[in-house]
Amino acid sequence: MLKHLLEKETLTIYLDGELNSVNAEHVSNEIDEVIEGKVFQRLVLDLKDLSYISSAGLRVVLRLRNQFEDFSIINVSTEVLDVFEMTGFTSLMPIHKMVRSVDVTNAEIIGEGYFSTVYRLDKDTVVKVYNQTSDPDQIERELSLAKEAFVLGIPTAISYDIVNVGSKKGVCFELLDCMSLQQALIQHPEQKREYIKKYADLVKTINTTECQNSMIPDIKKAYLDKVEDIKPLLEKKEYVKLKKLISSIPNRKTFVHGDCHLKNVMVQNGELLLIDMDTFSVGHPIFELAALYASYIAYNEDDHENCKSFFGISFEEAVGIYAQLIEDYFGKNDTKIEEKIKLVCYTQMVWDGRKDPGLDKVLGRLRNYLSICDDLEIGI
Repeated sequence: MLKHLLEKETLTIYLDGELNSVNAEHVSNEIDEVIEGKVFQRLVLDLKDLSYISSAGLRVVLRLRNQFEDFSIINVSTEVLDVFEMTGFTSLMPIHKMVRSVDVTNAEIIGEGYFSTVYRLDKDTVVKVYNQTSDPDQIERELSLAKEAFVLGIPTAISYDIVNVGSKKGVCFELLDCMSLQQALIQHPEQKREYIKKYADLVKTINTTECQNSMIPDIKKAYLDKVEDIKPLLEKKEYVKLKKLISSIPNRKTFVHGDCHLKNVMVQNGELLLIDMDTFSVGHPIFELAALYASYIAYNEDDHENCKSFFGISFEEAVGIYAQLIEDYFGKNDTKIEEKIKLVCYTQMVWDGRKDPGLDKVLGRLRNYLSICDDLEIGI
């Protein structure tokens, strides 16, 4: 029987040698034997060790594609990929070429977030390593979105290669002499004011760029789902008011990055670039600003050392960066706007910690701003 692996509702079948008119029927029968009786949602063919495929082999693949809705092919050699491309199979199903492996053991970390870590491989190249997914389809969707964002005017670095980094997946970008915005602020404190102004401009560019891609999730819908999840923690009148406030936020088809803190923005030749699209959604800018408040303040206010260990700066410095960012973003300071941003932030925070024993403080903050805010209009 063919080598195979059933893991997390994904059945992967490994083919080797050649798939041609001599063995196609036998291989097809073996595949059926592997599949029989197994419960899975996704079928993957791993062709790492397949050196040749004929028209008879293509018919085996086509049968599987017609039989299974969630079907893809990975680790395809250049020679086999040429056959798939010439016959139009690449337009019929997800087909991923074989990826090379890179070693980041001694590489410098130049950017870091919850979802990914960015390493410098050499003078010309950085690699973003995904912490949360190894799904090539999901990664390629992000890369497609990055290219779309670039065309729409958001400054992004264009990737050129998906790679293996140990058991994880990564994406290589050509970035010459770049560093994270976090590193730039630490190394060049005299340019802090200039960098934060550019940072605010970048965030505003993201939040005013429209995208009609139906594959991108709507962040308002996600928040409404979170309100339902935390309903048992709230009094009825609190739940009703919170749901009404979140529901009243205008629907937008503009980008929300969702994780646009200092370590997820790159500086190259004085300009700021995004290389991180896996948290992108569409929606109102208040969701972006709430995520930034969470990164700089809310996640650190009960333990200031969190800020020092993650950003390499004091909590007071982080508070100052956020305050200047918001002032540059709106062109003013407005306590009412900040209260509304905090309400949205603590909705997320309560959802994040809804199963934690130390939830009382965060829940108290949500209740405080819920009592203060009668709408979530922030003037943009």
